[in-house]
Amino acid sequence: MFKKELQSFFSSSTAIIIICVFLSATGLFLFVLPGTYNVFDSGYANIDGLFVLAPWLYLFLVPALTMRTFADEYRSGTMDLLLSKPVSPAKLILSKFFAGMVLVLLCMLPTLFYLLPVSLLGAPAGNMDYAAFAGSFLGLSFLAAAYVAIGMFSSSLTQNQAVAFVCAVCLCFFVYYGFELVSLAVGDAAAADKISRLSMSYHYDSIGRGVIDSSDVVYFLSVSALFILSCALVIFKRGYKQAAACAVLLLFLNVAASEWFVRLDLTAEKRYSLAAPTRNLLQSTEKPVKVDLYLTGNANVGFHRLYEAVRGMLREMDAYSGGGITVQSHDPADAADNDERNSRYARLQAAGMKPVAVYERDGEGNMQQKLVFPWAVVSMDGDSVNVNLLKNIAGRSGDENLNVSIESLEYELGDALRRLSNKNPYRIAFLEGHGEWDEAHVYDITETLSNYYHVDRGVLSGNVAELDAYKLVIVAGPVTKFEEYEKFVLDQYIMRGGRVLWFVDGVMSAGDDVLYPLDVNLSDQLFTYGVRVNPCLLLDTDCLTVPLNVAYEGEPARFEPAPWYYSPLLSGNENLALCKNLSKVKADFCSAIDFVGKDSLVRNVLLYTSGRTAVEPAPVPVRYDVFGIPVTPGTFQYGKVPVAVSIEGMFRSVFANRMTPDSVDTAGRGILQKSVANKMIVVADGDIIRNDVVAGDNGMEIVPAGYDRYSGMSFSNAAFVLNCANFLTDDEGWMQLRGRELKLRLLDRESVAEHRTMWQLLCMFVPLIISVAACATVAAMRKKAASA
Repeated sequence: MFKKELQSFFSSSTAIIIICVFLSATGLFLFVLPGTYNVFDSGYANIDGLFVLAPWLYLFLVPALTMRTFADEYRSGTMDLLLSKPVSPAKLILSKFFAGMVLVLLCMLPTLFYLLPVSLLGAPAGNMDYAAFAGSFLGLSFLAAAYVAIGMFSSSLTQNQAVAFVCAVCLCFFVYYGFELVSLAVGDAAAADKISRLSMSYHYDSIGRGVIDSSDVVYFLSVSALFILSCALVIFKRGYKQAAACAVLLLFLNVAASEWFVRLDLTAEKRYSLAAPTRNLLQSTEKPVKVDLYLTGNANVGFHRLYEAVRGMLREMDAYSGGGITVQSHDPADAADNDERNSRYARLQAAGMKPVAVYERDGEGNMQQKLVFPWAVVSMDGDSVNVNLLKNIAGRSGDENLNVSIESLEYELGDALRRLSNKNPYRIAFLEGHGEWDEAHVYDITETLSNYYHVDRGVLSGNVAELDAYKLVIVAGPVTKFEEYEKFVLDQYIMRGGRVLWFVDGVMSAGDDVLYPLDVNLSDQLFTYGVRVNPCLLLDTDCLTVPLNVAYEGEPARFEPAPWYYSPLLSGNENLALCKNLSKVKADFCSAIDFVGKDSLVRNVLLYTSGRTAVEPAPVPVRYDVFGIPVTPGTFQYGKVPVAVSIEGMFRSVFANRMTPDSVDTAGRGILQKSVANKMIVVADGDIIRNDVVAGDNGMEIVPAGYDRYSGMSFSNAAFVLNCANFLTDDEGWMQLRGRELKLRLLDRESVAEHRTMWQLLCMFVPLIISVAACATVAAMRKKAASA
């Protein structure tokens, strides 16, 4: 039976025409016609468009191939003959099913040729995720199996092939996307989500990306089995009880598979695999989560890629979520008129969601601006958090920033859920009493930290237990000396596992234009912990600029930017999760840090200067003509000088083998000589955490930390401080998610431009030639066998 079905296919010129039409349409969409699916226009070394297009092209291909499966038997009168043969019903049905599957797979095989141009035109050549392609190809096979079963069922209902074709197309469309359309008409988000899960498109979204989920596999096999059973009932008109029992069993299997599942991520970087901290967080989230997605996939190819990545990540999170995650997409531009559209834009911006302007050419070649809102709002239990989905790191290309944005999705979305789930946040404290920055000058970072922690301020009284309630203590730019009893309280706090974020300057002005070494009586303590803040001043050629009047005397003022070497722009250590994808951090009159000691502490540089840095020991005069210093190797002779470092391990107490200071209340505790496993961060510039306070129309106004009023640029000071706090309070490892790295797989644009026409022709005609040649070879072999 199986061989007969294959032979009847290859003897049909109609089937060959259908395959040629399918391959022609695929080649046109992927390589010739401009648009979202065009591989060359996308600039990425993948064929994801094939697996987006295929379900829709298969809506017509598979019904066309299967419409004659039983309809032709009815029409020719051979059905009764088939039923009279000693062939079991299962063998009859399955032989036709597997023959149909082989035919569809044979149609798919010529598309493997598309791998060749994408691989050869990659930057570098071969820069393609072949494992992801294989996984997506396998997922497409499961979808094809369901379509073949539906096509067979439709063919069993009638002897008219045209009717069978139309019926199969309608059924395939409804099962694939119909439930999605129904869910759009349902007002309740949770109910709509449950309805959409019945559709094949929901299950294909994951499996078509190269993620093989056992629940998706069970779903597709169940759909195939259900329509094969229905086909058998129509043809043999018996076995209704057995079929009902099988249907109940399939329902039970799907319910069980949705609860207990296995996911196999075949992508090279495991881009759809969630880290253990994220899975644990999701499994502990018992309340339903709603995500309102304002990013749409119709802006351009890059934003479409980001949109699909967001949907994919939310789908992965939903699989592990205890309360479930429902997603609603909104297109802010979808409005009846400009007034309504502008009103939507205004509401989103008032909620803190800033748009990004995208410029594209229309069909007539004119540039048009479109506003895109790359934001999501994550809501749970009445609270919500805005999530910025697009990273914009200065100095990086658009493709690189989009890749960084995709890398950050698990961390950013997980961070929002963590904030919503954390009803008892850690407490952190800013120390006072030593001239540290007052509340106004750390207002910006305090507000940022308040989204994650309960923030307090206070002075040390000498009680060893007074910091026990705090996970983190921040020392923000002290200028007067610490008393010994204060140092003791801090030391014992560290010994018991307390975390400290130090912002300690190495130099300070005494009221004149000279910077002197700053002694706040912490040098011995920090030295014991493995670091030294040097009393020196760093000058860096990578720095802020200030307006300089370059007009001659008597001429109108004319300002030009001049380098202000005293304000370096510090780079983050990209090898560390804490600093990965961090823009420059603005510093002012910063100093250098050295590591000291030979113990087993783990030390890492977090922030450092550029490759052209000058180091001037204090006391050092402040030169207001510093921009006139010549940039020579002899002047700026140092490179990558550390300004911020982290230290991890078991710290030795600075009071080991020393008397306990007077005025200390030990609260009945023993004095610890060595700490538990701990970590701290030391930054040799108190200005990094500071924000300016200026006079405004409505009184004093807060300038965001890291903002430069001359250039109008914002730097990552607040993000760096927040990352430091999160790193120090993280005992679960979720900060490591920031270190996730996905390989950027691009096409070589020059090679594409040079060889585009050649590859378009090859991709259009080579698969067609392969298919026609294969069919002709099989037909010739059949003819030769018949004449022998």
